[in-house]
Amino acid sequence: MTLKNLPILFLFFGVINQTIWAQDTANTIENDTISYSEDNSQKVIEFGQKIESIIHESNSDLFVTNLNKDKFFDRVLSGYSKKDREDNYIKGFLEGMDNALKSFPGEIIADVENGAYYDFINYRYDLDSQTYYILFRLYSAETGMNYHDYRLVKTNGEIQFSDMYIYLTGEHFTSTIGRLMQYSVPKNSVVKQQVKNPEVKDLYKAFLYNKTGKYEKAYKIMDGFKSELAKEKFLLIFKTLIAAQIDEAKYLKSLEDLISAFPEDHTIALNKVDYYIYKEEYYEAIQVVNQLQNETEDDFLNFFKAGIAFEDKNYDLALNLYTYTIDNYPDFFEGQSGYLSTLVMMENYDETNNYLDRLLTEGYEKQDLIDYIEEEDEYGQNMLDGYSKSKNFAAWKKAK
Repeated sequence: MTLKNLPILFLFFGVINQTIWAQDTANTIENDTISYSEDNSQKVIEFGQKIESIIHESNSDLFVTNLNKDKFFDRVLSGYSKKDREDNYIKGFLEGMDNALKSFPGEIIADVENGAYYDFINYRYDLDSQTYYILFRLYSAETGMNYHDYRLVKTNGEIQFSDMYIYLTGEHFTSTIGRLMQYSVPKNSVVKQQVKNPEVKDLYKAFLYNKTGKYEKAYKIMDGFKSELAKEKFLLIFKTLIAAQIDEAKYLKSLEDLISAFPEDHTIALNKVDYYIYKEEYYEAIQVVNQLQNETEDDFLNFFKAGIAFEDKNYDLALNLYTYTIDNYPDFFEGQSGYLSTLVMMENYDETNNYLDRLLTEGYEKQDLIDYIEEEDEYGQNMLDGYSKSKNFAAWKKAK
């Protein structure tokens, strides 16, 4: 499940030209909370359902109104004094971010319009943060899997979100900004929170190269850092995303760099799964998915375990997990195609015919299924070739 891009990076690039960032703010805003109660829990559920509807309706403006920008900016700038916040550079950054936030949901909506799934999974009350979170799954065959965990706040009786924990980066969005801001404060600024680093200019070059599709140049810069930038988790993840646009060798090396730098970090689970699959270490991959499933309580991850089992040629396990997927996600064709492919790999062609008949009763067109079974991929190969040339398939095609 190669992770080819990172939804939510659009905002990061949207403010990059402001050249200013902030401090880590994950749990430092004391008034950024909601007390636990049955009434609040019900409102949280309704809020999650509302956000899902807004995304599916492609309503960017309405989405942004549900972000509490005051709390968001407070979290970004929590480590800065009142004097620091009056600095012209800080003000310029906030103005640029405010403009960028207007397009905050754009990439998520674009992915959904292109066939991605964005689903409200569940909610939880975090005792450490003393507030609620709502979890969303973002998935598509092209971009892979990610989770967005919205941190909620209640203002004048209204539920909004003030931050978002992004599973692929392993931190809150405001923290991602905060972990880079200190590198970019200009030398002549009154702001105390600044770090002098000669490689920062190269970092911006890498961002711009990536934005214009010059992935080789961007990767060369990211892979050549010698300072603390080379150990920054978010930047290591960013390097893997660039490498994925180039070739498997660079992608695998980037994953190895990330995992070796953070070997015990459970927040890079999605990256580890990809790494283990590339290394054909399927048992390890499933163990990481199990941990992720325990954390998210998302049974959709059975579909991913099915895919890993399929790659491992453990077809009995794959069939069981695909069965669970199609029973619980009946409109998810990738689960159905996985089940079909597993039957073919097991050379259970009689049952394959029966399953195709079942798909017909569920509304699929016969010619569409025939085309799907017979089509070749971009490399001229067909995983279902054995079945497509069988007598069983020939008989099924002729049957009325």
